[in-house]
Amino acid sequence: MGFARIVVQIVSERVFPPGSNLILSQGTANRLRLPQHPVWITFGSATDTAFIRSTPNQTPLVRISSRLAGQLKLSQQQTLNAYYDPSSRRLQLGPLLGVLMNRNVEGSENQLFGLMGEFLQECALAAMQKGMAFTVFPAEQVQLTEQRVRGWVFRNQSWELVTSPLPDVIYNRITSRRIERQPQVQQVLRSLRQSQRVHFFNETFLDKQQVFDMLSKDPVARSLLPESVPFQSTRLKPMLEQYRFLYLKPVNGSLGQGIIRLSLINGKWVCQQAEATGTVTRVFRYPKEAIRQLQRKVVGSRYMIQRGLNLVTHDGRPVDFRVLVQKNGQGTWSVTSTVARVANDHHIVSNLARGGTLRKAGEVLADIPLANKPDLKQIRERALEVAQSFEREAMGHFAELGIDLVLDQKGKLWLLELNSKPSKTGDTINVPTAGATRPSVSRLLDYTLYLTGWAPLLLKPITKRPLSKRTRRKRR
Repeated sequence: MGFARIVVQIVSERVFPPGSNLILSQGTANRLRLPQHPVWITFGSATDTAFIRSTPNQTPLVRISSRLAGQLKLSQQQTLNAYYDPSSRRLQLGPLLGVLMNRNVEGSENQLFGLMGEFLQECALAAMQKGMAFTVFPAEQVQLTEQRVRGWVFRNQSWELVTSPLPDVIYNRITSRRIERQPQVQQVLRSLRQSQRVHFFNETFLDKQQVFDMLSKDPVARSLLPESVPFQSTRLKPMLEQYRFLYLKPVNGSLGQGIIRLSLINGKWVCQQAEATGTVTRVFRYPKEAIRQLQRKVVGSRYMIQRGLNLVTHDGRPVDFRVLVQKNGQGTWSVTSTVARVANDHHIVSNLARGGTLRKAGEVLADIPLANKPDLKQIRERALEVAQSFEREAMGHFAELGIDLVLDQKGKLWLLELNSKPSKTGDTINVPTAGATRPSVSRLLDYTLYLTGWAPLLLKPITKRPLSKRTRRKRR
C-alpha cells in the first residue's frame, strides 16, 4: 500500500496521450506503488477507471482529464490524500466528510448556516490541511439513487454550491427536531443508516426518557441517574412529598425550553418555569389546582418527571458540568473539553440560551466548599463511563455526546442529561487563536480518518511520554 498527498489539476482531454486520463510524476507513482496497468480510482462513492501515465518531473500535481474529474466530481486545485491498495487495484482519494444540516436555522438570512457557520468553516479549513474533502448539505439534496449530494464546499474564502459524490462519512448536525422528524428527512436518515458504504453517525436527536431507561439497564451508569419516570399526574403528589421538589422536562426538549420546577413549600405547590424574560412563578394552595394547571401545560407533549437534587451552587446560582466526549483517531471515547455552566440569577436552568455563563470547570470546582467532592479527573472519568454505557445500550452509531453532570451537597455526581447535538457556536471559554483548530474539530476529522482506514497513514500513534528525571524523583 502506497500513500501520497496530491494536488488535482483538471485539464482538457486533448492534453493526454492516447489511452490515458491521468498523468502524475514518476516520484508520486513510486510513492503510491502504482502498477503499469489500469486501476480503479475512487472518491467518495464515485468510481471510474484510471489509465495512468507517469512523467519524470517531481511535482505533486496530478493531471486528470476533465471527463474523469467530472465522473469523480473532483475540483480544480483540490489537495487530497491518495493511497493505492494493490489487493483491490484501487487508487483511493480523500476521504470525503459530509455534514448533514439544514440551512438558516439560527442567525440572519444572509448567514448560510447561522450560528454554525464558524464551526463549519473551521472544519473545512482543517480538512484541507489534512488532505481531506469536506461538504455541507441538507437532506433534500441527498440523491441516493445517483449516489451524490448537492451541497456547499468552502473555496476562496466563501461557500460554493457544488455536486459531490455521496461522502465516505456523514455527520448528522440537523439542528431542529421538527426538521429531523419530517417524513422526507426520516426517509433519507433511514437510507443512510442502512447504507453499506457510508459511515453515518449521530443519527438522531435523543429522547431524554429513552436515554434514562437505557442507561438504567447498565450497572455502571445506574448509580448516576436521578429517579426519572414518564409524566403521569398521579405520580406528582407521592414524588413531591418524597423529594420536596421535582423537575418536569419535555423528553424532546432542548436549550432548557419547557422545563418546569415543582416545589412543596410550607404545604403549597410552587411551579416555576423558565421563559425568555426569566422564571415565572405560580403558587397553588391545593394540589388539585396545581395538577390541573400542569396538565394544561404539558398537553400535546411528552414529559418526564425527574426528582429534584440539592445541588451545589456557585455564587448562589445553580451550576452543572458539560463534558464533551468524542470518538478519536483510535475509535475510542475520549474527553475533548469540560466546562462549568452557571445559571442566570433569574433562571432555573444553566443553559447558555437561558442566560447562563461558562466558567472553567477547575476554577468552579475549587470554589465549592465541600471536603468530599470529585476532582476534574473524576468528573471526566464518569463522563467517559456514561458514554461507554450509552454505546453498549443504544441502537445506532454515535461518536459525539454532550454529557451534563451535576454535584449535590454531599459531593455525589449525578447525570442530568445526555445530548447528541452539543453546541457548536462560538460560546466557548478557550477561543482558538487565528488559524488554530479547536480540539473538537480535530477529533471529528481524526475519527473520520479512523472510520475510513486512513488513520494509520495520517495519524501518529499515541505514545506515553517518558517521565523526566525531575518527575521520577518526585514519585519516589
